[in-house]
Amino acid sequence: LPKISCPEIATKLAAMANRQRKAVAAAAAGAAATAVLAPTATGFVAPPAVQRAPATASTAAGLASSPAVATSSAACGAAVGIAGAAVAAGSFARSKPAKRVQKKTVRLATATATDTETECINAIRFLAVDAINKSQSGHPGAPMGQAPIGYLLMAEEMQYNPEDTKWVNRDRFVLSSGHGCMLQYSLLHLAGYKSVSMDDIKQFRQWGSKTPGHPENFETDGIEVTTGPLGMGISNAVGLAASEAHLAAVYNKPGMTLIDHYTYTIAGDGCMQEGI
Repeated sequence: LPKISCPEIATKLAAMANRQRKAVAAAAAGAAATAVLAPTATGFVAPPAVQRAPATASTAAGLASSPAVATSSAACGAAVGIAGAAVAAGSFARSKPAKRVQKKTVRLATATATDTETECINAIRFLAVDAINKSQSGHPGAPMGQAPIGYLLMAEEMQYNPEDTKWVNRDRFVLSSGHGCMLQYSLLHLAGYKSVSMDDIKQFRQWGSKTPGHPENFETDGIEVTTGPLGMGISNAVGLAASEAHLAAVYNKPGMTLIDHYTYTIAGDGCMQEGI
């Protein structure tokens, strides 16, 4: 079942970190060069503030342009808005099914785009943290640590459509470690799913809310699998991958690919230790 995981995820995360390191190094080198080349009678002057040009984060799949993010912290709502635009843009181009003729590539041309990535990832993290703090209940560690993975999947890798959540050839995401579900709720909200509004996030883990303490597919649209007991998610993910392989074998014909989606899952050591 080769499609249950993506071996490129670790490589792409490393590339993302490498881009950030290069952006920092380039900025430092530019500042040093400016200081060296601008001597005065009293010594060296500080380099001028870097003027950031508008950035774009374009993908072969059609990830839309994202505005530049100011260096100083903006209001939380603005950060969430930017993150939502970037994540939702990834799904906009996927509103119509399309065959995957080649691997998707991502090109971030400027350092500002790296800043935008960081803002998006931090927005995911702090939506989760704020919801958990408000409810005085939950698990912040998983959303904080896994936010870069979630961003990479939803903004650059997965094919889905928030306007058609039952699209048959959508990619599936299963959070087997369901106690970290604020990661998934944050991603769904920022990607434009109507099933998880800001009010729903504020009601995390409250009685009768659409954001219960573990993901439930009959309660929240966009959740593929209910993952309560550890091990339940990874087991279902294996089944989803097997189903995809079977449907592809039955219905795909030469020159007409109907089924070619992928199943992604995040599972922890606890999921592997359970008897499920």
